[in-house]
Amino acid sequence: MNNIPQELYDQILQHMPIPCVDVAIVSKGTILLVKRSDPPAKNEWWVPGGRVLKDEKMHETAARKCLEEVGIDCHIGPIVHTAETIFPTGPNDIPVHSINSCFLAYPKETVDRIVNLDNHSYDFKWVNSILPELHDYVKECLKGAGLR
Repeated sequence: MNNIPQELYDQILQHMPIPCVDVAIVSKGTILLVKRSDPPAKNEWWVPGGRVLKDEKMHETAARKCLEEVGIDCHIGPIVHTAETIFPTGPNDIPVHSINSCFLAYPKETVDRIVNLDNHSYDFKWVNSILPELHDYVKECLKGAGLR
């Protein structure tokens, strides 16, 4: 599976919603959040995730994003929340409309609480409650994963 060229992706962003998958990775009663380094939602705490690639099943995207974004090999569970997010600005200042499904995920092996972030995030934390400053979509993902 190859990523599409940036110029074509920019055109798609201008005209179409983007299908995305996020993951609520659960370990020891906590869920992993990452601080995004890219727009949209730059500098916000978010669940790991990203766009679905052509010919990729959504649960495959969820497993791929766990490995790529945070270096954790996960069992992928059910979808716990689905919603749309609309941001006035995104990559190259293009507004972003995405259709997001958040999966529950469990590490296949014990996680030592340290993760290997890719370049799309610059910090992480494990949370056991829903923080009031989180984006509504992230709050709903955490609720769907069992946090209160």
